[in-house]
Amino acid sequence: MRSSILILLATAALALPHALEARKSDREQPMSVRSDRQVGGMGDDDSIVLSGNVVIEQGSLKVDAARATVERRDGAVVRVLLEGAPVRIRQLDERGEPIDASASRVSYAPDDEIMVLSGSARVVQKRGELTAETIRYNLDTGQVDSGGDGNRVQMIIQPKARAAAN
Repeated sequence: MRSSILILLATAALALPHALEARKSDREQPMSVRSDRQVGGMGDDDSIVLSGNVVIEQGSLKVDAARATVERRDGAVVRVLLEGAPVRIRQLDERGEPIDASASRVSYAPDDEIMVLSGSARVVQKRGELTAETIRYNLDTGQVDSGGDGNRVQMIIQPKARAAAN
């Protein structure tokens, strides 16, 4: 299986211009997953649904969601869906600076390397913030596509000197 799917979800925080990479060493850490309930099988073609206070931690990564669904086919994860009010993803970047992303729904498809944050999506980091109803992030190319859904996109970019002082 590819590196931690949830680490890649946290990479949504790279959506701002000049963004930094999420902490790669987190992928080598054990993953802790807690929820009030888990339903599903552990077979190669099973889906698992975690619900109620879902908390996922791995290194500096922390994900809070009301519900997480992991779909597998032939033993590989084909889709991860996080839902909440909101889903919150926090992680430190390679410089040790916090990245905070939130949305009502986060979907990740490993085959496409596309992550979609939807429903009041917001990414905040030291350098600034991006807010849109929908933020699509290509993990392979780093390309961000926000908006296009009839809603406005807002970016706040801190001056380099001010971001360095924070």
